[in-house]
Amino acid sequence: MSNWITVCEFPLSKDLSPVAEFIRRHQLPLRISEENNLQRVASLAPQLVEPMKQLLERWQAGEVDLSRIQVHTYDESAPADAGDAEQPVQPEPAGEGDREAGESRESEAQAMAPPSVIPQWPLRQTPLSILLIALCFIGWLMLRQGWAEPLVIFPQKPGDFDLSGSSLAWHLSRGEFWRLWTPAMVHFSLPHALFNALGIWIIGRALEARAGTLWFAVLVLLSAPAANLAQYVWAPQNLFGGMSGVVYALIGVAFVIQRWQPDWRDVPPPLVWMAVIWLLVCMVGVVDYFIPGGIANAAHIGGFAAGLLLGLLFCSAGGARRYFSDARAPAQTKTTVSGKEF
Repeated sequence: MSNWITVCEFPLSKDLSPVAEFIRRHQLPLRISEENNLQRVASLAPQLVEPMKQLLERWQAGEVDLSRIQVHTYDESAPADAGDAEQPVQPEPAGEGDREAGESRESEAQAMAPPSVIPQWPLRQTPLSILLIALCFIGWLMLRQGWAEPLVIFPQKPGDFDLSGSSLAWHLSRGEFWRLWTPAMVHFSLPHALFNALGIWIIGRALEARAGTLWFAVLVLLSAPAANLAQYVWAPQNLFGGMSGVVYALIGVAFVIQRWQPDWRDVPPPLVWMAVIWLLVCMVGVVDYFIPGGIANAAHIGGFAAGLLLGLLFCSAGGARRYFSDARAPAQTKTTVSGKEF
């Protein structure tokens, strides 16, 4: 259930870049989305809806310049005297003196609040990501208890590889189709599970929160078998497992989206590039000497390739519009909304 409340709607032809810059500059819990052939400005804070509606109506009428509007921040947790009662919220253009005072207060408020690079999405917006994180640890516990046999694809006996006579074909002939997906659950160590869970927490939740759980589910359901099959075909004699193939699919999608929306920062671009560089380093084989069991490079490549392809299809169909560069994660501004006044 969404908590976003519509503030105003504008036609697609209306340039909302001043509104986007106003939201970005003041870190407001507002977002701009495209719905039913209209541009929709929505808020997470009910107390912000009416003031913003009045302000945007005046801006649309040409009565105010958003670049000259200041947001004044107050600390509601501090004790207030009777004379400090909260005044009605009214948008007003700032004069030179008011602007300097507003900038001073805003600078003080920003200095007190620690910056957050990665948005903290509400858990209800990312249910599938939370489930995948839980599955990482469930698969690790099942392996420790010796219960992981029904989840993996049995290694192929050494010799010439024939897919029709392979262990995978034997699984499928018995109707065990779930084994195309379930190796992603199996983790061979706690750090293995933690590392993949962290990737899903940072990248997966950012993708799911903006595009929705349905699209995210399609991404996971297609990328998991792509990664698992790539690893099995590449090294059928090895037992493998882990969610890293899915994580690299998420990285591939984020990589493509950031080509469409270069200013989208829910997933820091340096993090995406670092993951790509790590993929290349692992492919060289040096890391295999330091990690017992080696790295499932083919799963990483298969997942990343699947993510790139699905990301291209998603963005080509207009999905990148859901990843607005001006939008901010709810928790980054949610705690200060009630303390903002125009």
